[in-house]
Amino acid sequence: MGATLKGAQAYNTPLILFGILCGGSGSKKSAPIRIVKEACEAVEALDSITVQKSSINASANMESLCCELEKQPNLIQLWDEFSMFLGLFGSTRIDRTAYDRGLMCEFYSPTGIVRRQLVSRQNVMIKPRLNIVAAGHPKKTIECLTGIGLKDQDQNDDGLFNRFLIAIAYKNRPNRDMVESDNKIPKLTHLFYITKKLHHNIEEYSYNEEGIFTITVKIDLLFFLFYLAKKFMKEIIYNYDVVSSDKSNDDDFIASLYQKSIERVERLSLALHILKNSARRLFSMTENIQSFAIFDDRFKTICTEQQLTEAEHLIDYDATFRASLLTKFYLNQTKILAGYDPITDNVIGNNKYTIDIPPEEVNHIKKYIENHPCDRLLLSSLPANLKRKISKDQYLSILREMEEEGIGKIEETNNVKGPKGIAFTKKKKIDQEITVLSSLPEQQTTEASSINHELGNQPSSTNHFSN
Repeated sequence: MGATLKGAQAYNTPLILFGILCGGSGSKKSAPIRIVKEACEAVEALDSITVQKSSINASANMESLCCELEKQPNLIQLWDEFSMFLGLFGSTRIDRTAYDRGLMCEFYSPTGIVRRQLVSRQNVMIKPRLNIVAAGHPKKTIECLTGIGLKDQDQNDDGLFNRFLIAIAYKNRPNRDMVESDNKIPKLTHLFYITKKLHHNIEEYSYNEEGIFTITVKIDLLFFLFYLAKKFMKEIIYNYDVVSSDKSNDDDFIASLYQKSIERVERLSLALHILKNSARRLFSMTENIQSFAIFDDRFKTICTEQQLTEAEHLIDYDATFRASLLTKFYLNQTKILAGYDPITDNVIGNNKYTIDIPPEEVNHIKKYIENHPCDRLLLSSLPANLKRKISKDQYLSILREMEEEGIGKIEETNNVKGPKGIAFTKKKKIDQEITVLSSLPEQQTTEASSINHELGNQPSSTNHFSN
């Protein structure tokens, strides 16, 4: 409903979350999607919101999604099948899935006004807020993370799927016993409704910059530790930024994953804080509401009178700390699905560093570097679809071969701050020709000696005919 966070990076962050519940058959992925959808429908029904003005959307293609966001800027996309979400890409533009994925990336971090020229007409979306929840099988999710199976292979690392919160549902033996619900405990529908009523206006949140925690140790000394939520969040963001910078020359996937986590950790802290405020309000109603079994106008009247206080607009240290733990959990889930070790950030089994590079792949990389218009190429500037297939060490071996062939020279950038990068400076065409010509006499001598050696070992023509 338009809630924003004045984050640690000094700009407003909208509360937008993309999520995938990943699991095999029998892991009960459909149940939570259905529960969330039914709760959203119940909230809109209590407020007499018609289907035409509903926030629950199920667009079949990107064009219809843009049209819906123009009419209703706050949308929730709930897909029981992740493949339905993937079907949005390229459905109206043949072999142009990169365009659709780029538009979806813009919905994750939108500007005030988003303009798009659609097939039918000009489309203008004012502050679009799109939230996505999908359930899918591991195979499809892994293909999206690794870039395998996408139509546009040249743009398979645009970072869209690094923006998703991915959780894994494990298979369990189904419990057939019916568990009766406790009517004294509020349901998800109540939580959604009071959250909506607390945000009938556009609310802006910020981090608490004051707070004292006391700890008593065995020697009876009292220490005062200042845990500032904003300071803690800045440290988390700095750590993610450092890791992303260090990995930028080696692996774009990991670098992008950490970079997207900077915005993700702030959004999670905002979501946890809002849900905590709403939950406290709900449990304070237990005196007036004896049973939460009925979702009626009486509950609606009580929620309408609720308003956020000034203190509730400040996110405390506890929410930021729990958001950091959640972000670490989602990071590890994504790494494991993409085939990485969550601790070392290396490919599991070191397959990336031990497999031999196919000769056609080596020739492809060499031709790309030779035909590139720039004379000096940074390793980090090479296309993602090249770097994801081989490691930095394997790249260096290819560059060394090109250096021995006289095509260029390997250099190291002189960065004052941050990690040093690897650059390959190509020689001019004239210098390359001189290098090639200087090596010709030696090659000709070698070839001539080998020919003479072969002729000496062959039988003479007279012996050949006599035989």
